Amino acid sequence: MGYLKDVGNTLSYHESKKHIEGVKKDGIIQFLNLFKKFKNNEATGLLWGDELEYHLVNIDPETGKIRIKLAAAEIIQKIESDSFEAQFEYGKWMIEAVPKKPYDIVCDPEPVFESITQRRKGIQKYLDPNDYILPTPVFSMLGVGDYYTSNEKRERSLERANAKTDTASAYDGEEEKINFSQKSEANLKPMILTPKEKEVRNEISRSRYVDDEIINAHPRFPTLTRNLRLRRGEAMNIKIPIFKDVNTAKEATEDEPYPGFIHMDATAFGMGNGCLQQTFAAKDLSNARYLTDQLAVIAPIMLALSAGAPIFKGKLADIDTRWSSIAQSVDDRTAEERDPSSERYIPKSRYDSISYYISESPACKSEYNDVKFPINKDIVKFAEEQAKELGLELDDRLLNHLGFLFLRDPMVIFKDRVNVDNETNTNHFENFQSTNWNSVRFKPPPSFESPIGWRVELRTAELQIKDIENASLDLFALLIVRMIQRFKLNFYIPMSKLNENFERASKQNAVINQKFWFRKSNEYESPDEYVELTIAEFINGKEQVYKGLMGWAREFYNNYCMCHEDPFSKLVEKYLSKVIDRAEGKTPTNAQWIRSFVLNHPAYKKDSIVSEEISKDLINAILKISREEKDYSDFA
Repeated sequence: MGYLKDVGNTLSYHESKKHIEGVKKDGIIQFLNLFKKFKNNEATGLLWGDELEYHLVNIDPETGKIRIKLAAAEIIQKIESDSFEAQFEYGKWMIEAVPKKPYDIVCDPEPVFESITQRRKGIQKYLDPNDYILPTPVFSMLGVGDYYTSNEKRERSLERANAKTDTASAYDGEEEKINFSQKSEANLKPMILTPKEKEVRNEISRSRYVDDEIINAHPRFPTLTRNLRLRRGEAMNIKIPIFKDVNTAKEATEDEPYPGFIHMDATAFGMGNGCLQQTFAAKDLSNARYLTDQLAVIAPIMLALSAGAPIFKGKLADIDTRWSSIAQSVDDRTAEERDPSSERYIPKSRYDSISYYISESPACKSEYNDVKFPINKDIVKFAEEQAKELGLELDDRLLNHLGFLFLRDPMVIFKDRVNVDNETNTNHFENFQSTNWNSVRFKPPPSFESPIGWRVELRTAELQIKDIENASLDLFALLIVRMIQRFKLNFYIPMSKLNENFERASKQNAVINQKFWFRKSNEYESPDEYVELTIAEFINGKEQVYKGLMGWAREFYNNYCMCHEDPFSKLVEKYLSKVIDRAEGKTPTNAQWIRSFVLNHPAYKKDSIVSEEISKDLINAILKISREEKDYSDFA
């Protein structure tokens, strides 16, 4: 998650207000300086990589209770590997794993699967007995009861737990800077408090359900959490539709104040989720912009194919993915900005699908951007003026993209990094870039000295239980990227239809039950005709209606892959078949398997509640499947 190199004192949102406009302008200048240096850069090889975000859990050897374990920092410091790096993430129980070297793969798919397996097993060998890597998007009991533990076994002091804090004063004086060092505070085994007691005690999140102790102590994360809330003007208000069963409660309770919804109220409920993301090197700047647009259309399809999150806060949801919970968990829009009748209305959270296509290609017609989203017009004007001073020409779509990014405010400003050298530093630009969490991310080179060129990040896929499932989704995305780059495939649909696709992608079993909008022909020059297809039809084709990805894939491998073997058959047989079977309904998504497990568990009371007993059995099953000790069918 963004840059973690900076440490030290950060500013609260209120303190940072006087710097915001200056930081925005510096961020623009930094981008323009990057643009000037790298605008003609061409990649010598089309490298790519992925990242997986895991949960660290502990199983109590006496009771069997499963909790997240706040020990990621200790584990990361121990790990030594030639093949992968373990990195921090939002939660103290989260570990992100990335290959040490990018993939340089044309034909042989095996290195991807091998890398993913090495990462999971490589982390596991550094864990304490009874600790495990849990490869799912959401820890099902986050925010429920005694849900976390750590290596520190001492209890929180009675003085702190029972402190009589005045509620009003707890909300005053929040303009002080947050003073965190990289060294973590003592991790404490939690005591069970009432929601109101938690809200008062949690000075960072003001959450009634989760504890501030679980947030990574690196200054970026608590600062981000608090400043999102301060800008919003209240705690996060995440509402996920609950799965309505015959005994589901219909009345409001202290735990669920909104009947019909699972309520959550902290950034941890979103940023504490695990995902599978891919980043692809582009040939050049123009290719990166075109690839960004094309993958934006693929993004909701990846979300539906990878759906793995039907449980939040110990309850079954009426959706299958993490997407909405993350979007709501970082929604820093003020009440006015969330009001559709307001002139300052912003339709989406800063974590959501893209809102504009950005390519300068003739294939990107202006009418495709048919949903008008607000931009920062002052920043667009400033960027245009600064570009002219630097002798640069930025087209309207690239200027519009900057206006879109810089509509938001910076959430993490380090006190000693307000004024930086814009010719050698990219921190302020990355501040905006890394906290606009869109479905795809157009990525300039990360620094002025970096050998890395223009890239595109595909951000929607959910972490899968099996290594081979993660590898299969990786390779599916890679195949699409290579075909876009070779054939210049055209997936453009109007933005309004893309927004519809995202709304459909998170619905229950969307991969089977939903149809999605696609362009009828993917030839670069093709008429603007659109058709609704199932994902299986999108992949396999539909006679006399749509060619299908596999038709393009056969052509790609037959004509452009110079291997002596038959890589296409190998790719399909072992990996793409997993994606195709899921699209055709032959195998369930992780979300559907999890949902079925809960609904058929003997302890389930048809009340939408995933009890500790059910959750314990579910997580144990997931762990066995992930380690290939069991398969899904063993728990049918």
